[in-house]
Amino acid sequence: MLAAQFATDYLGGPSTAPRFAALAVDAELLELASTLVAADDLRAYDAVQLASALAVRSVDPVGTAFACYDRSLRAAAARRSFDLLPS
Repeated sequence: MLAAQFATDYLGGPSTAPRFAALAVDAELLELASTLVAADDLRAYDAVQLASALAVRSVDPVGTAFACYDRSLRAAAARRSFDLLPS
């Protein structure tokens, strides 16, 4: 049941759009992440998560939700006007 629900969230369903975006981790994304490490004092993997969210939002402005628990990463995402989850 949980796997089917995830598949619907990931792929979309007959009456619902996908709720996730997949993107490649390429040199451009890693370059953006490296600037976030320096600008926001983030760990590398946290910076990749935020860079990925920024990349998705640049092609789909509706992508404003950002989920994490790490305080530093949440603060960096909030500074970039993401809607934080959990709230």
